[in-house]
Amino acid sequence: IYLIINPLLFRPEDMKTTTPQTASRSLLQTLVISGCALLFLLELSGCSRVPGAEKPRGSVTIQITNGTEPVTEGQVDLVNEQTGEGGGGALNGDGTASLEMVALGSYTVTVNPPPQEPLVPGQAPPEVKSYENIPPQVRQIKTSPFKLEVKLGANEFAFDLKQAE
Repeated sequence: IYLIINPLLFRPEDMKTTTPQTASRSLLQTLVISGCALLFLLELSGCSRVPGAEKPRGSVTIQITNGTEPVTEGQVDLVNEQTGEGGGGALNGDGTASLEMVALGSYTVTVNPPPQEPLVPGQAPPEVKSYENIPPQVRQIKTSPFKLEVKLGANEFAFDLKQAE
């Protein structure tokens, strides 16, 4: 690109009559145009594409309860064990998590307690909450009994953690 554009903007014979400022300006113009051309070629070659962006996707809403009570604290994660794809979201006050742009396919669902707050230097560590309403087997991919199938469009699922016990 530089070899094509440079002769158009900067000619060596002009060096006899050019000042250093003019030469710097000409060089700057060459660099800017070369950079723009390079970005354009990278865009055409596909370097700006996100892998998997062309896959069909759906939105997922998952409600987690423990018996009749919603689980209002925690993290819901989806893992497709064949493709490695997944997603996750925090449970809200009514026990639901919403995930957008989830690739279509079969997923294992895990439910985990929310992450602990980081320790602040000089302060006592916060009391660790046990989250007994989230059974240990639903916290691991290998032992979770919860499965779902994401299809195109909106998908809604409900899981009762009592059924996993």
